[in-house]
Amino acid sequence: MLRKYISTALLTSTLLLGFMPLAAGPNALLARATGVVATITAIDGRTGATTLTTAAGEDFIMYLSGKWKVCNLFECDRVEDAPQVRMQHCQPWQ
Repeated sequence: MLRKYISTALLTSTLLLGFMPLAAGPNALLARATGVVATITAIDGRTGATTLTTAAGEDFIMYLSGKWKVCNLFECDRVEDAPQVRMQHCQPWQ
C-alpha cells in the first residue's frame, strides 16, 4: 500500500516539475524590454495608424487611442523577442 502512495507522489511531482519551465517562460520576455521615448511623426486619419520614431531613428507603426498630435512624446517598451522588434505599453511622456 505504501508503494502505491509513493509512486503516485513521484508521478505527480514529475508532472508538476515538467511544467515549471513553461510557467517561467513569459517572464523572460520582460527581461528583454527596454524603455524608450518615441515621437509621433505621422498620423493616418483614415486608419488611425500612428508612426512613432525613436531617438535612434527606428520607426514603428502603432494604433494609439486618444487624440494625439504630431510631435507628442510617448514612453514605450521596446521588445526584442522574435524576428521583429516591436513597441508595446506606450504611455504619454511627461
